Amino acid sequence: MNQDILRDQYVFDHTVSEQRENYLTNQLIAFNQTHSTALPVERVGPLQLQISLLDRTGKLLGGLVGRTHAIPQWLEISIMWVDESMRRHGLGRRLMEEAEREARQRGCHYARVATGNFQAPAFYQKMGYRLYGKLENCPPGETVFYLWKNLDQ
Repeated sequence: MNQDILRDQYVFDHTVSEQRENYLTNQLIAFNQTHSTALPVERVGPLQLQISLLDRTGKLLGGLVGRTHAIPQWLEISIMWVDESMRRHGLGRRLMEEAEREARQRGCHYARVATGNFQAPAFYQKMGYRLYGKLENCPPGETVFYLWKNLDQ
């Protein structure tokens, strides 16, 4: 078919629509379920996981944000931060252990995290996470490291 004819028949709309997003998501899930035995029949949305590190006055000194999601058995850690004055006291390790414990209670067997070269790739590796990929120049001059861990070991 001629490209000019196709161009006249279709429109690429950049409008953000929750309804369209849900439709697309459901269509992809339906497709995936016909091709993968690992996906659940019922759609389960992400369950947020948040752990805060507070001092006795309630001041936020650090925390972890993640989710267990529709991909069965996986914890995804999106944010892990500890105030600089509180680092090197094992609090980051404790936050991670708490998150992993909660993830296991939710039925997770694996965890994943992405971290920048100037952030904490060595920390996660000390926690037992293994590198499975990296993306250089994201943003330019920096590297993102992708790590995972088997929570059953």
